[in-house]
Amino acid sequence: MISLNQNYTGSVACASENARDMTRLTTVENVRTPIAEILDQSLNEIYLLNAQTLHFEYASRGARRNLGYSMDSLQKMTLLEVEREFDETSFRALIDPLMKGGKEILVFEATHLRADGTHYPVEVHLELSTRPEQVQFLVMAFDLTARRRAEAKLRANEARFRTMVNTIPQLAWIGETDGSRSWYNQRWYDYTGTTPEEMMGWGWQKVHDPQLLPEVIKRWSEATAAEQPLDMEIPLRGADGELRVFLTRAEPLRNEDGQVVQWFGTNTDVHDQRLREEAQRETEKRLQVVMEHMSEGLIISDFNRNLLRWNPAALRMHEIENAEEVFGSLHNFARIYELSTTEGNVVPIDQWPLTRILRGEHLHDLELRIRRLDKEWLRIFSYSGTVLRYENSKGLAFLTIKDITERKQAEEALRDAKVNLEYKVNERTAQLLAKSKELENFCYSVSHDLRAPLRGIAGYSRLLLENYYERLDEEGRSFLTNVRSATKHMTDLIEDLLSYSKLERRKLSSMVIRLPAFVSKVLAQFGDNLQNVRLTVSMDDFHVRADPDGLAIALRNLVDNAVKFSIHAPEPTIEIRAWTSDSNCILCVRDNGIGFDMRFYDKIFEIFQRLQRAEEYPGTGIGLAMVQKAMERMGGRVWAESQVGAGAVFYLQLPLSGLMPFEQLQEQAL
Repeated sequence: MISLNQNYTGSVACASENARDMTRLTTVENVRTPIAEILDQSLNEIYLLNAQTLHFEYASRGARRNLGYSMDSLQKMTLLEVEREFDETSFRALIDPLMKGGKEILVFEATHLRADGTHYPVEVHLELSTRPEQVQFLVMAFDLTARRRAEAKLRANEARFRTMVNTIPQLAWIGETDGSRSWYNQRWYDYTGTTPEEMMGWGWQKVHDPQLLPEVIKRWSEATAAEQPLDMEIPLRGADGELRVFLTRAEPLRNEDGQVVQWFGTNTDVHDQRLREEAQRETEKRLQVVMEHMSEGLIISDFNRNLLRWNPAALRMHEIENAEEVFGSLHNFARIYELSTTEGNVVPIDQWPLTRILRGEHLHDLELRIRRLDKEWLRIFSYSGTVLRYENSKGLAFLTIKDITERKQAEEALRDAKVNLEYKVNERTAQLLAKSKELENFCYSVSHDLRAPLRGIAGYSRLLLENYYERLDEEGRSFLTNVRSATKHMTDLIEDLLSYSKLERRKLSSMVIRLPAFVSKVLAQFGDNLQNVRLTVSMDDFHVRADPDGLAIALRNLVDNAVKFSIHAPEPTIEIRAWTSDSNCILCVRDNGIGFDMRFYDKIFEIFQRLQRAEEYPGTGIGLAMVQKAMERMGGRVWAESQVGAGAVFYLQLPLSGLMPFEQLQEQAL
């Protein structure tokens, strides 16, 4: 912000006059006078500016030093390049009163930009210097950095003082020798919610407990009369109306002659501390009850390994009836018990849990075996613990113990069962491999042995129809036709069954598939079968991850079903669309065929299940089962929706590959 000041001192005017004289001598007459030398060496900045262009025509040595420019560099610059907060318009508006004669000198604050990019505040004195040959501005700039720092330091000191007085933890006040009070800090007013007018004199009595006020007045009067400090705990009422306990202390302030002239008092809030002390006493009682009823064992030791405390659970775990047996040092305990690892290696006393805790370790669920040396007794304990410190260097070691003997026994039994289970699993796996081999042999038998007699039946029935057609009556020819039809159906059934079996056993090949091209390739395999169908394909250039053979099987069966069951529609229509859902691609095949009743939805994907008669719609009942099996194996999903007479729609869900659509890849490449 720019600050204008019209009241300048006589010294500044004198300096300006001397600067004009110096400038005239140095720039016009080219004569160096003593006053010119003095002003040129001044620490303040003195400039002459061209009033038309605002270019520097002269800069004193102090100005050049402060800005970091040579005289040659400055003569190529304007004032606006040094004082960046101005532009041409704003600066001309600023000096307009000077140009019109309304002011003789213009004083304002600005910021000068040095050659190294740093800046500093200045107070600028600008006046117009008119000579016959040219009109110039005489500029004197005074660096305000030191003054600003001093002002900031003064403000900081004042702020610290106010903060110290008003934010000390205590309520503070000054009392007079007659018992009245003349000053309070801000915390007093904040806490009590009162005003200075209310508290002056004897107003302090308003915030005291009426029942205790007589005792307070008595103690205060005694202290002032004896000129001795006052120290007592007094409840004071806060702005919320609640009383809190304060430790009140007042010290006499004496003059040079030792006479008490005032009292300085503080009220320290100890309400929470007193409540904590009371709560601590209550907590200690509760802690005692908790320790007595803990299910875990607890042993407390000091830093000298003295076992100070055993709770009842710890005594029961160690089967100790007389606590005096174990109280004392850790070495006394070691005469009765031996510790070892779960593998049976004896642990020396310097590696016992309590010893490690006292060395600074934090233990959590350290499992060790413990054995009594005087009788047959062995258990497995889990040890945890740490050192808790209080009052600086003081502290205690806490060791908690859990008896995990039964759990470890159960784990051992579980490990044995796991080994047995692994043996049984391996055995069963071998059996399944053998069964799988048998299934392969069966499929081979079906493929070769069963189809051979079917080929014979088909061949001989064809020969009968071709060579003995005229000798057979109508009924005989019908019988042979039925035989050939049944033979073909049986052959188709065997082929589909083999395909289903191979689909279950074939190796998956997961790869990225460009869906539009893949769908077009599958549809091309139908050839003329789609000639009388109105086919619509609508999808973006999606990339999915799938098994190409499995996806082809699923898509071929769905399109084949759509063609088959919409053949009697006035205009058979098949629509294939795809869209994204979260990180998946949904591919659907819709037809306008006969549809199906959703009550039988659970049956349509089962093998050999058909909802229509084979005479009307031929097929083996394996196609949709193959669709479901193919989608399951590649991690996809298939489902359907339909209404009787309103067509059906089948959905395939496939994971997107994460690649960008082809068009986006082209755009990025461009």
